Amino acid sequence: MKSKLSFLVLFSVIIAMVSCSKDEEPAPTPVVKVTYNKNAKPIFVASCTPCHLTGGANPNKWDDYASAKNKIDLILDRVNRDATAAGFMPKNGTKLPAASIAILTQWKADGLLEN
Repeated sequence: MKSKLSFLVLFSVIIAMVSCSKDEEPAPTPVVKVTYNKNAKPIFVASCTPCHLTGGANPNKWDDYASAKNKIDLILDRVNRDATAAGFMPKNGTKLPAASIAILTQWKADGLLEN
């Protein structure tokens, strides 16, 4: 009888310890949104020079937030075209890397945030 009671107490203690353990979940990764100033503008400055920047020949200036925001659909259309297609951008240049196009696409999806 004493051994059964000892077993029962030990079993209860083990169950209590196991049930009190906490499964730790990893902390959620914060979602960082793409913004014009941090992500999109550097692409425009590096890839759309000299035509689409202040002082350039094209009246559409992508170093201006409002202009780039208002024309994002046109920009995405042009940079996604085949390099041999009419209207491909950058004109007489090479296709933007897929990562750069993905950033511009995500900027639009994130709501065209400025900062």
